[in-house]
Amino acid sequence: MTAQTSGANPQESATPGTQFQAVDGGAETRSGSTLMVEAYVVLWVILMGWILLLWRKQAALNARIDELDRVLDKAAAKQGTKS
Repeated sequence: MTAQTSGANPQESATPGTQFQAVDGGAETRSGSTLMVEAYVVLWVILMGWILLLWRKQAALNARIDELDRVLDKAAAKQGTKS
């Protein structure tokens, strides 16, 4: 007998043993929407922390490049006065 001819709910008979059953008095006290919001907050905090880390590293790299430019300009000026 198929789901179409049995008169049962097609969703229940299409995948036997995989239907949702609510549990009364379970230990879960948090809603799914709260968990979803918390997960998004955690992801955003991680993303912002990573961006902040990259920003600081880029600033340090720019400072180092500027210092190297100053040293090279100073060395080039010395070479120009010796010739």
